Amino acid sequence: MHWFRFLFTLLGLVLVGIVLWYYYDQYVIDSNPSDFTENVAEESDTEENPQISELPELFDPSLFIQYPEGAIRDEMVIHFRDRADYLKYLGALAGAGYQPIGQIDELLAVRISTDSLRVVDPSLFESERSFSYLLERPPAPVEIAPEAFASLQAYGQSARSIVGGLVDGGDGTGVLVGILDSGIVPHAQFDDTYIVNIDLVGGGVGGPGAQHGTSVASIISGSEGIAPEAELFVVRVLDDEGIGTSYDVAQGIIQAVDMGVDVLNMSLGVYQDVQILRDAVSYANQQGVILVAAAGNDAYTQLPFPAAYPSVISVTAVDARGQQALFPNQSESINFAAPGVGIITANEEGGTIPFSGTSAAAPFVSGTLAAMLSADTNMSSQQAVELLQRHLNEAGSSGPDPVYGGGLVDWDRLRERGQPGLLDVAVADIHLASDATPGTMMPIEVTVQNRGTSWLASADLEVMLGEDEPMAFTVGSLSPGQITSRKVFTQVPSLGSDETLQIGARVLPPEIESDIRLQNNLKVVTYRPRN
Repeated sequence: MHWFRFLFTLLGLVLVGIVLWYYYDQYVIDSNPSDFTENVAEESDTEENPQISELPELFDPSLFIQYPEGAIRDEMVIHFRDRADYLKYLGALAGAGYQPIGQIDELLAVRISTDSLRVVDPSLFESERSFSYLLERPPAPVEIAPEAFASLQAYGQSARSIVGGLVDGGDGTGVLVGILDSGIVPHAQFDDTYIVNIDLVGGGVGGPGAQHGTSVASIISGSEGIAPEAELFVVRVLDDEGIGTSYDVAQGIIQAVDMGVDVLNMSLGVYQDVQILRDAVSYANQQGVILVAAAGNDAYTQLPFPAAYPSVISVTAVDARGQQALFPNQSESINFAAPGVGIITANEEGGTIPFSGTSAAAPFVSGTLAAMLSADTNMSSQQAVELLQRHLNEAGSSGPDPVYGGGLVDWDRLRERGQPGLLDVAVADIHLASDATPGTMMPIEVTVQNRGTSWLASADLEVMLGEDEPMAFTVGSLSPGQITSRKVFTQVPSLGSDETLQIGARVLPPEIESDIRLQNNLKVVTYRPRN
């Protein structure tokens, strides 16, 4: 009898295993959000709601979901290809007694709890599934590399003072700037600023944790902002700890675009390319909204999203000497470099507070573009961006590079672009590659730029290496904004030595007195190998 009971038990286990395998095979979802196994439920006997499955609760398909790293558990996003299927699915959910966590009509996207998969099968409709991810503001630079941060030179001024007044006389009037962040608190700097607040995460737009958003806003608008009269549409998508979700950010983008923002600032990011975020960025781009995002403070060789999307302007940070601030991420996709160390901004408790990071650099670009749009109401968003690009100061290696991107924003050049005949030749940078091998002969690239509004016929360039005799070069004709480079070779100090390498460069036009900024004709840098 024992053998009979044993055989009977074994047979039962085999049958249970077969049933479990069948349902796993039908409902398992792959970890790749764009490649899910199709789940086709049997037709229901109910004609009115054929989408509602009759699966036993034991076989809940949500139990077999494999969540990618960083994905938020117990929920997902369903993307529909046409509005009819989107509405049918919502109706099926309601008929089953379920409500979605959220929905974005413009994107035909529904955020659901995974337990709803047991009663309404999205694969019966033309749809795709993806996950939502945690997203956050860039970490404070001093937390990433305190010693490196201490070596940087702070601006110690408000954005308005750094920029040097209005850009083209544009004060932001008539321009609406969206800010996706942690909210904003009342402050004297915003007494005359029109602000609309939306809270997508709870806790109130002006609650604890809103310092980050308040600092960002005070760089863009308000009495110390670049575009002081710009109106603000502030969407709280980050909680008091600076954490949000890709879904909430996508929803914030859609709401800002539908509200009619001209420029949208996003000092936040996530390192996954999330479909709901990508779709929201595409929607904003189609509506002609300028999207600006921080490049991130992790010192990685990649950008977070949304800054990594080609249609989003990515901004890195420099210190008061115009040097890359050491903590920003690096990428060939970076568009602009702007001030990001020790910017004096509005404090959530009143008064002011220093603010650093690519979170500070991004609103410099957003505020500048808002000012430019208000100065010329006939200017399109694309024209404003292109105009800003044409008047960047070269930095780093010649041409776009992963450290400074397209170059540094220069507000004087923007203001002076309509004044003909201005001569301004500058030593843009003295560049030694970051991967230069200590103790070997390496090339030094010296770049000269014509930052004036007139053609430069010629100029003399001298390069000094330590105490050696200066090397002389002739710089030929340069059009406004154009650059040219010269290379010299020198021995790089060895690791562990106390030796430093000092390099200087000076460029002089034939008529020195006609150069409007002699202070940028000379540049000296010192290299010391890092252990």
